Amino acid sequence: MNWNLEFVFWNFSSCSQLELVYNGSRNISLEFAAHFGYFSTHKPKLLTMTKAEITQAVKFLIAEDKLKKALKALSSYVQGIDDDLGNDLLLQTSTFNRNEKDRRNGLINKEDYDRTISRLNHNLTQIIDKLPKKGNDVEIPKPEADESVSPTPKASSEKRKILFLAANPTEGTQLNLGKELREIKDELAKGSQRDKFELKSESAVRVPTITRAMMTEEPQIVHFSGHGYGESGLVVEDSIGNAKPFPTKNIDELFELFKENVSCVLLNACYSKEQAEVISKHGIHVVGMNNAIGDRAAIAFAIGFYQSLGEGKNYEFAFKIARINITDDIKQIDIPELWYNGEKLNI
Repeated sequence: MNWNLEFVFWNFSSCSQLELVYNGSRNISLEFAAHFGYFSTHKPKLLTMTKAEITQAVKFLIAEDKLKKALKALSSYVQGIDDDLGNDLLLQTSTFNRNEKDRRNGLINKEDYDRTISRLNHNLTQIIDKLPKKGNDVEIPKPEADESVSPTPKASSEKRKILFLAANPTEGTQLNLGKELREIKDELAKGSQRDKFELKSESAVRVPTITRAMMTEEPQIVHFSGHGYGESGLVVEDSIGNAKPFPTKNIDELFELFKENVSCVLLNACYSKEQAEVISKHGIHVVGMNNAIGDRAAIAFAIGFYQSLGEGKNYEFAFKIARINITDDIKQIDIPELWYNGEKLNI
């Protein structure tokens, strides 16, 4: 018999009937297809996880503030089974990633960030209701037996770490860097979001001091207070307290290494706009000075900047408030510049 075999496919509505096209007719028996060995390459994927299991696991992840893992688990559960839910989860994941990036870069305040997280949690609840009764097996942590499947979400304990770096070489103009650090501490302590920040400091910094602190502290915000060399770099100290340049090229390479952690740099130093431009190319908000700035003006700027961060404001808002705080010499209000992605922001 000369059979015209065109293709084999599963009827997914029952996951049991294999049909073969014979001269345009779907009526060849299952036994006939088995005889020709079609089972080896056309077996359906076994669905072993139940809706109740994935629901319990995902709600546990959400309660533990592990929204990214919850999204990944749900996407794996419906992959290849429900394209509509898969596309919806892809959209939710994109929203989550953008929200996290905007928070790291200081583009949104805490209220906007929390509002998006709340909306994502609501959307996931609706998606869970639409899940198929069975799906792909997903390896995710399960809650203990005595844990509720709908526990109250825990408050996030994540803090943004600020690394304050100060250099005040003996032969240069002496700056009141101790006062600047105290003012920053005070403003953060007064803020409604004070529990969201941790301040670390290093004084009389040398290049090795900076590189070690960047590795051990892994800060999100880096504050340098001292002097600048213009295009040549920033002024740090050597082993006996004399001035030593920290070249712009080296600064560029430093922040290339830490761009995933650092979201903002404040160069409270004269003639530091060149370094601000270079660092900002790594997707970091950077404040630099386009001219010499007085000690009192620099401290006033720092007060306004951290005052704003302490209230949950973003970097652009903080920059504006910081400039407003420069009142001793109104001409200095235009010296600070805010850079991002290699461009000066006109704000």
